[in-house]
Amino acid sequence: MRLLSCIIFLLISAASIFAQSPHGNLLKIDCSNCHESTNWKIIPKNIKFDHNTETSFRLTGQHISVSCQSCHKSLVFSDVKIQCESCHKNVHQNSVGTNCVQCHTTNTWIVFNIIQMHQNSRFPLIGVHLNVDCQSCHSGYANLYFPAQSVSCFSCHKQQYYATTSPNHVQANFSTDCQTCHSLANFTWGNTSFNHSFFPLVGGHNIQNCFACHAPGSNFKGLTTGCYPCHKQNYITAKNPDHVAAKFPTTCQDCHNTTTFAQATFNHNTTGFPLTGAHASVSCQSCHTAGYTNTPTDCYSCHATDYANTTNPNHATQGFSHDCSQCHSTTDWGGGAFDHAAVGFPLTGQHANLQCAQCHASGFTNTSTACISCHLKDYSAATSPVNHTAAGLPQTCQDCHSIAAPFTTSSFNHATTGFTLTGAHTTTSCESCHNGSVSGTPADCYSCHATQYNNTTDPNHVSQGFSHDCSQCHTTTSFGDASFNHNNTGFPLAGVHTTVTCQACHNSNYTNLSPACYGCHQQDYAGTTNPAHQTSGFPTDCTQCHTTSGWTPSTFNHTTYFPLTGDHNISTCNTCHTTASNFVAFSCTATCHSQANTDSHHSGVSGYVYSPTSCYGCHPTGGGD
Repeated sequence: MRLLSCIIFLLISAASIFAQSPHGNLLKIDCSNCHESTNWKIIPKNIKFDHNTETSFRLTGQHISVSCQSCHKSLVFSDVKIQCESCHKNVHQNSVGTNCVQCHTTNTWIVFNIIQMHQNSRFPLIGVHLNVDCQSCHSGYANLYFPAQSVSCFSCHKQQYYATTSPNHVQANFSTDCQTCHSLANFTWGNTSFNHSFFPLVGGHNIQNCFACHAPGSNFKGLTTGCYPCHKQNYITAKNPDHVAAKFPTTCQDCHNTTTFAQATFNHNTTGFPLTGAHASVSCQSCHTAGYTNTPTDCYSCHATDYANTTNPNHATQGFSHDCSQCHSTTDWGGGAFDHAAVGFPLTGQHANLQCAQCHASGFTNTSTACISCHLKDYSAATSPVNHTAAGLPQTCQDCHSIAAPFTTSSFNHATTGFTLTGAHTTTSCESCHNGSVSGTPADCYSCHATQYNNTTDPNHVSQGFSHDCSQCHTTTSFGDASFNHNNTGFPLAGVHTTVTCQACHNSNYTNLSPACYGCHQQDYAGTTNPAHQTSGFPTDCTQCHTTSGWTPSTFNHTTYFPLTGDHNISTCNTCHTTASNFVAFSCTATCHSQANTDSHHSGVSGYVYSPTSCYGCHPTGGGD
């Protein structure tokens, strides 16, 4: 039994060993895709394995025709790497990297597109570089060794730089950046060009010989662009005019150009002092006597003699301003004219005909523009319409006088004082109101018309206490025609009130008079007997029954107290109000219907309780219903 168990174990172990694939566990395809079913023999034409679709390495070029064993050295196919260097030796000694497909293809190792490859590099081949042999730059070309090269021209052309003598690059300290003058696109080394745009070579500067400005052996860098370093000798020897003696600035471009040094012109406008009129034709030395720098631009600095010698008018004695441009122009010195409006005082009217000295007696500076400064004597002597000094008239002459008319003609706009002259005030003399002075004159009527107020007897203003505000009744047109608008008092006059005299109501009292009717009609109230107002206790508000149209007839609105409806609609008051004393207190049973207290009809009513005010509970209209 134990022997049988051992035999079974060995069979199972043998079957397990022989069932493992020799190609490794990663190959998952069926064995029959490559091998015969009767034996392990491989027939290539019957192989159903596609290397392009079932692996990550497509077979192209020469990889299609080589035998499998050339790459797969063992039966474990997954051990093969896909990098070129795993099969192919790196003959470039790692100088160009390990990615062979950058230059080579699977068809051949020969590189046909070297130019195109170079165009994609950091040094594209253009110009003469297209025709030179590779080994001219790549010293390891014979050994297929291509380490990284410098792209600087100087790294290859150092020998040419040192050997060049026209010009000598070393002595001139030329830059080692060859592209400054030489172009990569050229096919010859000698064809050079330098961009001199920082100092354009135009006109006389268009010189082919660099050393005309750049001395041999000098540094081509840092040479100043100013004219003077090159043209110092021209500056010193120039005599027309003498630049040194005249202290001309050394900025030659102010007058000269690069076309020709001899023909110099100067734009005086750039100095801030344009040459106009006579200034355009005078010689430079006429103004620039002490040189051409710091020359003053004010007129007086050149024309002080003209100023001092002028006598019509005498500028010096009359203190004329040194600013000659106020009167003179560069066109003609003799025709002086002064625009007086420019100083804020236009000469109009009589002022236009005066001589300057009449106003400017003490000079032409700080002259006051106030009228009184010239016309104080006229002010002091004036007595019409009032003595100006005694009346205290203001010294602002322009309030009454104008410069368009003689000084004796005056007019004053009284409205500017806040008191407009209308009616009779327009023809009244100033003295009538301004008693010796125009300042502090009151504007109220009473201050001038107190005498008229006190002497008036129709009506007597004083005894009847009239208001001092004369404008309530009077106008400026005529003081005698007085009228009073009673509507302004809050008690409009209507009806009979419009025909009565003022004294009828205002019994010597025109202030604090009560507007109530009773104040004037108390006697009428007390004397009335039909009905008797006083004994009947009538209210003193007469307007409840009377109007201003007439004291009689009168009407009373009974609805306010006791509506007259039904049997009560009686036109005669005495029917109910039988006595003069019962117009106020009134009761149904006490006055007219006393029998209701004993009336059998009322006593038979179930639950009836008499009350003097309960009649309307059953008799709503006041009738016998």
